[in-house]
Amino acid sequence: MDLLWMILLAVAALYITSAILLFIFPTSVHHNHANKLPSLRLAAHRGGAGEFIENTMAAFDHCVQLGADVLEIDVQETQDGVVVISHDNDMSRVTSSGNMISETLYEDLPLYNNNLPLQFDRVRCVSSQADLSFVKLDDLFEKHANVVVHIDTKEGTPSLINKVAGLVAKHDRFGNTVWGNMNETKNTLCYSENPNITMFMSIPKAAITYLMFYLGMIGFLPMKEAVFDIPMPSTILRQYSDVLSAKQKVLGNVAGFLMMNRLVFWHLQRRGINVVLFVLNQEEDFIEASKYGVDGIMTDFPSRLSKFYSDCSSNEEMSKILPSGSERQ
Repeated sequence: MDLLWMILLAVAALYITSAILLFIFPTSVHHNHANKLPSLRLAAHRGGAGEFIENTMAAFDHCVQLGADVLEIDVQETQDGVVVISHDNDMSRVTSSGNMISETLYEDLPLYNNNLPLQFDRVRCVSSQADLSFVKLDDLFEKHANVVVHIDTKEGTPSLINKVAGLVAKHDRFGNTVWGNMNETKNTLCYSENPNITMFMSIPKAAITYLMFYLGMIGFLPMKEAVFDIPMPSTILRQYSDVLSAKQKVLGNVAGFLMMNRLVFWHLQRRGINVVLFVLNQEEDFIEASKYGVDGIMTDFPSRLSKFYSDCSSNEEMSKILPSGSERQ
């Protein structure tokens, strides 16, 4: 019996030691994603949907002029196989049409409405008289070749994923494109299509990552993804504080406590994985996010975030906690 206990203790000690070592030195076993991408400090959600009509070329041009590091977009495929930039397949939210993009020829796509409610702001609407046409992914790659584009493949059909991969290859954008899907099965399909394109983590994989961390096993988890995008629960609590029940607020605070863990972020960054928080639109959100040591912030208001970074860079205390980008050794 004593021998059995000695064996069990030895196995437990080996396991604990391995877990600690892999937590601190994950790249001794796992792939190091460091320096796969340029900076991700300022990511413009849907091309800065709080300042221009989302996903229009005018919005993307504005972000690039501001110096945004990332254009975050979603893509859909038209009936005739054109990859266009749109969050929704159903066009009823953003146009006067109730049709689906997947059932519409590219030449028949309507214009965006010139006044849209902002999804991550309960009261704000955005207006624009600029070109309101749907943008081809091909055209965005052509016009803004040097900006990181973060692509959610949304419907995630094999045809769409194949076409997006083809466009990345056509424009030789392997060094400044991030893609994937919030669905793990579709995310795996992206990886299978072309493993050389940098991936972001799906929601199920992110949940597994947190579970493994709290079980003390995160160091054993392989990760093919190089970007970890997650929401910051406190922003939702602040925005909806007047309509959330007491129970929902408690759950939100628990989620925030578990998710906004600097040790999780530190471990991911040790692997060269970039941590980006979304969608943050207020200065108080920017300040809180910066304190977690993340690599970037995704926002609907790139001008607002750019000004925050500029103001903080002249403040010695705040400059120490600003997102660092992604250029780690």
